[in-house]
Amino acid sequence: MKVKNIRRTDTKKRIEESFTALLRKSDIEEITIKNITEHAKINRATFYAHYEDKYQLFDEMIKESARNKIDNHTKHVNTWNNEHVLCLTQAIFEYLNEVKINCPYSYQNLFPLLRKKMLMELKQYLVSLFSHIDNTKKNQFEILIYSRVIYDAAEVVVTEETDLTLHEVVSEMTRLIDFL
Repeated sequence: MKVKNIRRTDTKKRIEESFTALLRKSDIEEITIKNITEHAKINRATFYAHYEDKYQLFDEMIKESARNKIDNHTKHVNTWNNEHVLCLTQAIFEYLNEVKINCPYSYQNLFPLLRKKMLMELKQYLVSLFSHIDNTKKNQFEILIYSRVIYDAAEVVVTEETDLTLHEVVSEMTRLIDFL
């Protein structure tokens, strides 16, 4: 049983690495299961034993890496304050910037897909955070707004829609959040 799990993990890793390598060269819409399986040196049945399609593969990769980025950037903060907002924004910024750099042909098409997953991860993180640090539960709407403001601030910097630096954007954003 252990060998099977190790083999399965290795295969999934090869599939993910192949998909990532292909995203560096092509738009997601141009990548086929055949491309992925040839690059990973596996057959189609093996791919389908792990994933329904390339979009499920993409979704799982986003979810895992989004969670890892958020966890890595926030492990040293446990109070909801400006530093926490900065850490979350840096995590999203870093993640989106890596996608932009590593997937130059498809990042514009990937960002809408990333947005949905990242907002879900941010929302889950904030729900968990507020349940641990706040006796009064934060309103779901408030958490939704925080997650969107944080995500949008990072995306604005990555897509160069502002001349402000990341720290300047975070400063403006925290001022707005304090107002809320």
